[in-house]
Amino acid sequence: MSTKSTDKGFDQFVRLTRAINGRGVKFGIQADAGKDPETGADLLDIAIFNEYGTETIPARPFMRDFAEKNGKALGQAMERVAGAVQDGQLGVDAALDQLGAFAEKHQRAHVQQSKKWAKPNAPSTVQKKGSDVPLIDQGLMVGAIRYEKV
Repeated sequence: MSTKSTDKGFDQFVRLTRAINGRGVKFGIQADAGKDPETGADLLDIAIFNEYGTETIPARPFMRDFAEKNGKALGQAMERVAGAVQDGQLGVDAALDQLGAFAEKHQRAHVQQSKKWAKPNAPSTVQKKGSDVPLIDQGLMVGAIRYEKV
């Protein structure tokens, strides 16, 4: 008596699952984003102060608000690239780059639209920076938004 094994893609599925396992992207302001040249403050610190607020800065949660408003789109993007990896259309690194670029682009756009959703700047802040757009002064923070593969 003999047995015959018919692989309908299971071996490839296992191989790809192992290749993806533990991999992903993180996006936002990374620890090595740099410093504000005028104040010397770390851009990551500035992002945290804005995300959670301080005694003098109201919370403008650009990361949490983005995640809440775009969770479905991010989930669909993850499913799309995972499917492309599974189908052999993309390698794991290319899929992660695609996902990271998607998240980075949309996170930046969300910050650039902060006037629609964030607490407005105080009149003194508007006068100081010459703009009433929250979270954007010289564009350093929004420009520092990027993704990293992990």
